[in-house]
Amino acid sequence: MRARQVSEPQTRPPLQSELTRVVGPIVDRALLDGMGSAIALGVITTSGERAVLTRGTTLRVRRRQGRLVTAAGLPISRTSVFDLASLTKPMVTSTLLAQAVTSGKIDLAQPLAHGLPAARDTSLGGQSVRSLLAHGSGALAWRDFYADTAGLSPDARQAAICSAVLNEPLAHPPGSKAVYSDLGFIALGLLLEAVYDTPLDQLFAERIAAPLGLSSAVFRRVSAKPASGDAVVATEVWPPRCPLGDPLQGVVHDDNCAGLDGVAGHAGLFSTVDDVLTWALTWLLPACGVTAIGALPPSLVAAWVSTAAADETTWRCGFDTPSTGYTSAGSLASVAAFGHLGFTGTSVWMDPSRQAAVVLLTNRVHPSRDQAVLIRQLRPALHDTIWRLLDERPVDVAD
Repeated sequence: MRARQVSEPQTRPPLQSELTRVVGPIVDRALLDGMGSAIALGVITTSGERAVLTRGTTLRVRRRQGRLVTAAGLPISRTSVFDLASLTKPMVTSTLLAQAVTSGKIDLAQPLAHGLPAARDTSLGGQSVRSLLAHGSGALAWRDFYADTAGLSPDARQAAICSAVLNEPLAHPPGSKAVYSDLGFIALGLLLEAVYDTPLDQLFAERIAAPLGLSSAVFRRVSAKPASGDAVVATEVWPPRCPLGDPLQGVVHDDNCAGLDGVAGHAGLFSTVDDVLTWALTWLLPACGVTAIGALPPSLVAAWVSTAAADETTWRCGFDTPSTGYTSAGSLASVAAFGHLGFTGTSVWMDPSRQAAVVLLTNRVHPSRDQAVLIRQLRPALHDTIWRLLDERPVDVAD
């Protein structure tokens, strides 16, 4: 870990004012360019200092008679809830697995079927938990199970998707290459439910959200039919699921997760930026060698963020690491950094060398997923700006 400048807290300029001054214009420009309607950005350090920047509205368009029309959404704030998409993987599935490994309930070396009887004699059943966690099991990246199960009742659809995930033939020989796989994490979610005999959303609420005080981080079951999604940031105007032209709002964007009633190991979690920042310390503190209440064991975190399941991959157990060339973490991220992205425009990157984590929440798929170039430009630009900001200001070294 590189040396860091230390100063008394009272001599330090507020991180909040610096974030607003330096990063605010970049965020404003992204929204003007049409990258969704809302951005919430947060930074947290191991000393507990945090800063949050919010811009935009919960939505900006609807589709009427085949064309997009302006729709005035609510201004967002720190209490605005975003669809986290694949940040569900590290926040829920990987964190619950880390807890289960720490307590001895799950062994990463054991095959999936050891703890999930439904996986016996299936394609994924013989793959190790570690290989699924690090995307080296050979599992297919994605398949549209939602469309494949159209017409089934909700219960029958869930059962059919779970069975299809476990029985989908491997796309590659195990360990030959790492391929980011939703199927692997859906299977890991099923494993956790089987081991604890408890639904995944309840496991998250009891074992992560409650102990950490995450008041807004929840799964939103499709069957619950929320009365209003107005306080939730909208995602896509997705024709297969938006027949009236209103965007998905308050219901999960990921189709396969929607087919699983909004609760799955790969997607489905909704949260505010502050709750994601609080959760990030669970991994950031031990990555910096700090043992803290509610955080994971430093030895486990060190092993997970350095263990790959295949050669020539940036993927580790539960997290990605910066790649050469383009990386969403920015060119200034250290080699120790680790993080994860979400399809809706979300991300978290933790850099132990700077003892800080950066959380970016957007609805870049609103109104359409087609403008991916904008989020690809924003992510590295934002992160490099924040890494520079952190490097230039004196900070406290974690205890």
